[in-house]
Amino acid sequence: MACCVCALLLLVGQMSDSEGAQLVAYAKAVIVAQVVGGKTPPLKVDGKSKPVFVTIERKGKILGCRGTLVARKTTLREEIAACAQSAAAHDPRYRPLQKNDLEGILVTVTIVNRIEPMSNVANLKPDDGLVLTSGNQQGVVLPWEGKDPAIRLKWAYQKAGVPVGSAAKLQRLIGERWRG
Repeated sequence: MACCVCALLLLVGQMSDSEGAQLVAYAKAVIVAQVVGGKTPPLKVDGKSKPVFVTIERKGKILGCRGTLVARKTTLREEIAACAQSAAAHDPRYRPLQKNDLEGILVTVTIVNRIEPMSNVANLKPDDGLVLTSGNQQGVVLPWEGKDPAIRLKWAYQKAGVPVGSAAKLQRLIGERWRG
């Protein structure tokens, strides 16, 4: 893998589809290792980490999704590994994945490049994510998770666990997303 190239491109926020596919393949390998008890693929230092979300689905049904808006690890590969392991085994909304769940999984890796304030969702594009903060509660709707801004706002309230219409701070999540 072209780790140095990946790190450089991540700093400017422009990874190629092939590099994104490598990140998805890595996340899948980590998920399989988590579920079957095998070894996690080796991690190589590849530059500064960024916040990451890893989503696992099969046949249109979400099996797990975990991530963070603040990078917690030193490298991107470590961040992806932590989120992939958590999505496979520690998402409190879903049961941990079993071996029979692995066939036909689709994995999405979303890398958060930046979060910026917004006053309303009227201009929210499908490739933008949405972060809603109300008190200590937070709801994140990832890029391409729905298209209608009003519905996405409703989902963000639901994910935050607060009543729709509660006072909240809204932020646009700008990121890159790969599926495979």
